[in-house]
Amino acid sequence: MSKKILLVEDEKTTILLINKFIEEIGHRIIKIVATGEEAVHETIHLNPDLILMDIMLEGELDGIEATRKINETSSVPVVYITSSSDDITLKRALTTDPSGYIVKPPDKKELKSAIDLALLRHEMEDRLKESELRFFTILNSIGDAVFVMDTTDQITYVNPIAEKITELTIDRLIGKKFNEVMQIRYNGMHDDKATAINIHYNYFISPSGRHVPVDFSLSPINDINGEKSGSVIILRDDTERVKSEIRLKESLSQIKKSISGIIQAMAQTLETRDPYTAGHQRRVADIARTIATEMNLSDKDVEGIYMAGIIHDLGKICIPTEILSKPGRLSPIEFELIKTHPQIGYDILNTIEFPWPLAEMVYQHHEWLNGSGYPRGLAGKDILLGARILCVADVVEAMASDRPYRPSLGIDAALSEISDKQGKLFDADVVKICINLFRNKKYRMA
Repeated sequence: MSKKILLVEDEKTTILLINKFIEEIGHRIIKIVATGEEAVHETIHLNPDLILMDIMLEGELDGIEATRKINETSSVPVVYITSSSDDITLKRALTTDPSGYIVKPPDKKELKSAIDLALLRHEMEDRLKESELRFFTILNSIGDAVFVMDTTDQITYVNPIAEKITELTIDRLIGKKFNEVMQIRYNGMHDDKATAINIHYNYFISPSGRHVPVDFSLSPINDINGEKSGSVIILRDDTERVKSEIRLKESLSQIKKSISGIIQAMAQTLETRDPYTAGHQRRVADIARTIATEMNLSDKDVEGIYMAGIIHDLGKICIPTEILSKPGRLSPIEFELIKTHPQIGYDILNTIEFPWPLAEMVYQHHEWLNGSGYPRGLAGKDILLGARILCVADVVEAMASDRPYRPSLGIDAALSEISDKQGKLFDADVVKICINLFRNKKYRMA
């Protein structure tokens, strides 16, 4: 594509020669001027694609000074035409960042190469500037703080969000080391003892004393050879996320309190009807919780098993009181009626949505591994682990405590019972932990 060229030359022979060569290589000279002052003026008005600039010119401005002034307002590439090659002149010329040199008298091939290289360099520089502009526009527009550091960790660039989050202006950030302006502290904690809510996060303290939660990432910047040339830190103000997490946990805490209150009310209602077994559910729940903890179950699972233990006999609320407190042996009909309590408990609990499978654990707490339990005859792994734990805890508590129809059989008899029938009726792992609790860890029922 033909390019517009401004020729700054005062020697007629050189002008004629260059004009001829320019036409032959497919470009056009839009104007020829003889002084540096004219060159500066015409560059503004003509906006050429390239300037061929003689260094030695008439007037107050030589080619080098004219180029210096042109560079202040324009990015037009300049190729010097010179017959002077002394060191002083060349050093002065280099300070203007020229796009090339042509030695008089010019050669057509040399002239074409110089012009082509100058135009290519200018095009690449424009593309680079456009890319950099797009890049910095993106960085300036994103909602996170961006810090770019060199290999000494000195900050070389920050975006407006970085100024906002640090409460420092660019001039107070550029040239400083990152840890001089941002001292991030780890494992900050929101600890509300009233609600037992703990939230950990990273934070820094701003110059105004603000406690700012942050999330950040550090990435290296590598050059074309794969060598590290710096690093970039992306920093996000995490305040809203932390606040949301606190609100969520507060809501969950309130829900758990409500659920616990409902469960405790159910347990107390049952124990009011059956004073002889008062405390039975609480003791079973505590044994089951301790076993679950020893088995390294999650906090959520341990809590669910405890809650199920507190109301595992809820179904007995529909059993006549005279049967529950009968001092003698139950008749077969009465025992069959007692055996309906897991189903009744399940039917009551299944209408409420809990964060744990309480209804199923209550339903299964009388199921045995060999399938001989009730009410569904479940076997093996079809029985929930929580129900297998409750089953062992229920048997131990029942045998070791007084009942309307008999005095306590003692803890040794209870442990012998579950030991003899482990792997048959009771989960062997649960039994081993339960026995270890009472015999070696000195666990005692309250």
